[in-house]
Amino acid sequence: MNDIIWKYVKPLKNANAIDVFEKEHAVSFPTDLREILFKNNGGRPSLKYYDTKTEKDKEFKTLLSFNEEDSETVYKHYPLDSSDKSMIPFASDPAGNYFVLKDNSIYLWKHESDSTIFLASSFSVFLSMLHE
Repeated sequence: MNDIIWKYVKPLKNANAIDVFEKEHAVSFPTDLREILFKNNGGRPSLKYYDTKTEKDKEFKTLLSFNEEDSETVYKHYPLDSSDKSMIPFASDPAGNYFVLKDNSIYLWKHESDSTIFLASSFSVFLSMLHE
């Protein structure tokens, strides 16, 4: 996996915030994603670009925060304004789209078209796609 440094991390004000969110919404984050969310709440990765099958150098902006008073939180964006309630947003890009977990795979949800693009079969695989 790439050596990613997370910047602008906001310490969790409640160490159980992710557990509480999972219980309240009957969702579950895979271990790899959960660990990154816990350690790097609201952070931005030093390696922020990734490629899809059709586009190069797309940008990953920031993890959503689990501190309710922060400006960009999971609470403000879950559920997404979408017909598919099984998508759990966990990060955003600069264009207002969200990285979502669905069936333990990672997708990019495009807000303008309410459509998704498959990115990776797991969060660890997605992280390995990030580059300078």
